[in-house]
Amino acid sequence: MPSPLSFARREIQPHYPALRALWQINKYLWMTLGFLLVYIPIARAQGMIRVPIAQVWLLFTLALADGGARTLLAWRRGGFLSDATAWLFTTLDIVLVSLAIHLTGGLGSDLWLVYFVVMIFELMFATPHQKRLITAGLSFAYLCATLPTQMAAVSPALPLSAYLRVLGSRLFFLHLVGSLSRRISLNALERDRQFSVLHEQMATTEERARIAREIHDGLGHSLVSVILRLELCQRLLHRAPEESEALLREEIASLRSAWNESRDLAFHLTPWDAQGAGESLADTLRRHLSRFAERTGIPAKLTAVEPLGTLSAEAVFGLTRIVQEALTNIARHANATQITVDLTTLSPEVGLFKCTITDNGSGFDVETQSVGIGLQSMRQRAEALGGHLSLFSVPGEGTRVEALLPIADS
Repeated sequence: MPSPLSFARREIQPHYPALRALWQINKYLWMTLGFLLVYIPIARAQGMIRVPIAQVWLLFTLALADGGARTLLAWRRGGFLSDATAWLFTTLDIVLVSLAIHLTGGLGSDLWLVYFVVMIFELMFATPHQKRLITAGLSFAYLCATLPTQMAAVSPALPLSAYLRVLGSRLFFLHLVGSLSRRISLNALERDRQFSVLHEQMATTEERARIAREIHDGLGHSLVSVILRLELCQRLLHRAPEESEALLREEIASLRSAWNESRDLAFHLTPWDAQGAGESLADTLRRHLSRFAERTGIPAKLTAVEPLGTLSAEAVFGLTRIVQEALTNIARHANATQITVDLTTLSPEVGLFKCTITDNGSGFDVETQSVGIGLQSMRQRAEALGGHLSLFSVPGEGTRVEALLPIADS
């Protein structure tokens, strides 16, 4: 079997969607920190900072460490944070912003606008219960950040009624913007879900059309040829029995080939409907590999490195289809004598399920040979599930396909 190090790599998807989404969100956090780096010296020069500047820079350093730790942990986990870790960073964000507001003038501080960043950042994917907790916590934090300055002043800049009016107005619009951002996020998620369903329906339609073409052009033509030759055999049966017998032997082989082709199509159309109750993904794939080996004569084995992460039902279905498509391509084009399917889960920090299909067949040059419909379908399935598919091959050294899918409990 070829060594993985000998393969030339071709990335079908250059990066993971979760990590791309992570950067799209976190870049605003780093833009805010960059703004504060410029804002602090200006605020000090204009007399807005009434505490030692060392305290302000210490607070900025803590904010920098908070943002760096959040980004690093999310990157190592493939774009995801656990609920406990996410709540910890949310609390730290609110506390640090509130301290910054308190140190730069309380209600008169410009930094209350940073709450908009925190509110939008946190509420985009929050549940209704989480939304209530965040808005209540942020309101209490702003009160704590501004009330001491208001109460400590010998001659308050604002009467208490005016202070409450300004405070209430800011919190109202802050929460309104947070609710709007959450609604926009939910609408986007629903649109993505509908697009995913539509994409799957289109993929299913294309696959059915492809199978229909294969039946018409392959199995259909084979059966028509057998029928015509059997009719000829019928006419020759009494006049040339020896020639008739030879034709029968040939058509028996042709019918056996057509039967095997029909079993291939049936196998491809029913990827997991016969799965037993409680059967694991590994057991399902072993059953399919056994049927594939029995039908094609190509030995195929599966190895699973426990513990395996949990995949959603859609991901199990999609991964089964990907493995099936890879097996079909190998049987048709690779001239392989051995196939291996490996299942493993990358580290919990990454949160990805990895499936590798390797053969020792003829291979091909991935840089010069165009990718066929089968590989395109595999790639589209992986992408629709939030995953990634890579293709590795060298002429004469076999082919390896790697599918990475996010685990459900990541």
